[in-house]
Amino acid sequence: MPAKISVSFFKPQDFINENVISEAKSNYHRGSANLTADSSQLVNRLLVKGGKQLSEPYDQPITVGTEPIPLDYKPRAPDGESVTVVIDGQQKTVGIQHVTDQGIKDFLLNVQEKLLVPDLCTTSTGTITYRYEYPIKFVLEDAQSQEDFGQFDDILKVDYDDYNLVLDSGLRHLAKYSRPVTKGTIEPFKGTYRPGQLVKVEIPSLKINEYLKIKEAAYESIPGQARVERKLTLESPARELPKILKDLDKRLAKLEKEVYQDDEGPVIKYIAPSELWGWAEGYKHVKPTEFYGWMNWNESAERKQPVEVPEETTWIEAPEEIIHACPVPSDNLYPGDSLIPC
Repeated sequence: MPAKISVSFFKPQDFINENVISEAKSNYHRGSANLTADSSQLVNRLLVKGGKQLSEPYDQPITVGTEPIPLDYKPRAPDGESVTVVIDGQQKTVGIQHVTDQGIKDFLLNVQEKLLVPDLCTTSTGTITYRYEYPIKFVLEDAQSQEDFGQFDDILKVDYDDYNLVLDSGLRHLAKYSRPVTKGTIEPFKGTYRPGQLVKVEIPSLKINEYLKIKEAAYESIPGQARVERKLTLESPARELPKILKDLDKRLAKLEKEVYQDDEGPVIKYIAPSELWGWAEGYKHVKPTEFYGWMNWNESAERKQPVEVPEETTWIEAPEEIIHACPVPSDNLYPGDSLIPC
């Protein structure tokens, strides 16, 4: 008989413990809060270095003469593509210096020395289009961490040639070390706790007011007493990706000029998202209710002649049976809010 496998899915709220361990509520054994914050590896400004990446096609204006033309970067043509030189709207031929004989091509390319050498074409202006390799470099910052603890710099080097992997490594590193890591044990009086849950700990005297992850939950029965001792081992959970300082343009420009600029290319300007995971809220467009047969009040003025009553006329008052009574609108409101059909 084949084995049956039961699969259960937990709701997000199941991972949050309903208890709050609080100094104000005095719901834990005094002296059992052995919790410390380790800030020895604090990092909130991180330069991430990876492998190399191929750029998009780069257009460089050139003026042709008899001298070699310096190039901004080392050209590298991917498979199926080549360096393109256009002079006066016409594409010119390009060879490789020291490989292609002189007098055959319009230009000769020296990749190592970053030079375009005129051969048959020695005059006019145009552009050269090519791709180049540049090192993947990101600068990531956590502004809130810098405000709380001061600025702590570090460099992370990875071997990936894919900038998405390099970026992900940097974001995770910054998320892990941008704030001190809290670890330790505590003994609450009551409650049920499971490893993997997050429990809120509020102990101002230890400067702790955050959710901590339960690594271990130990229970011990006291012989002869109807009570259970609880001991939790806690640590800071993997945090959401921190908010990254968005205004990096000026700082990165200074970094490029003074520190990180090299012959292979500039640092990538990247603004990191504030969260890797988050709740998404949506909306639904509801069609408005349609009403038919609207009734509008129409008021008009008409001049009336006064009623003439002869003096000899006698008024007679008599009761009259009211079949259906209707509320009468007030003098200053017409139509009345309570007016109903008769």
